[in-house]
Amino acid sequence: MTSPPSGPPSDRGGLHNSHVIFGVSPTKDAVVIARTTGAGKAFVIKSIKSIRFQVRSGDDLAELLQRLVVIFRSAGKTGRSTIALLGSSSGRFKSSVEAIKAEAMTELAAAESGLPVVKVTAASLKKVLGCTTGQTWHARAAEKFNPTGRHENWSRGAAGAAAAALKVAGG
Repeated sequence: MTSPPSGPPSDRGGLHNSHVIFGVSPTKDAVVIARTTGAGKAFVIKSIKSIRFQVRSGDDLAELLQRLVVIFRSAGKTGRSTIALLGSSSGRFKSSVEAIKAEAMTELAAAESGLPVVKVTAASLKKVLGCTTGQTWHARAAEKFNPTGRHENWSRGAAGAAAAALKVAGG
């Protein structure tokens, strides 16, 4: 009989090395997905994908749902995955109806793919990103995750997706 591995999971090839976190940021015309691995200093954005959509009919939503399911199921084959969903805003800075529908499609796709969803609020991102006084979380996310412009398709949606994934990964 062998003894169990010691040390934190990231040191022994456990949770954080094989665990994929999809940071998802629904916007009015796209669902931005940051595929990430690791935690803390080992947190890495593997890819950023923007799925553009329009909501003219139920068929448009069905197409968005299928595209999300394909992406989420592909990761399910490689190990455990989690979806970090940046939730829609209410109040003064309300999300658009399209973004709210995209959020719902993301939750349905996660359910169809058998992946857990962890909702993340925009209000929680300043702390996890370590923003300075007066700094927006969007600006800090760009500094932290895309300082050299390596991610060509960087956007506010990408910032939200990456930051949500970082929060779920344990910052």
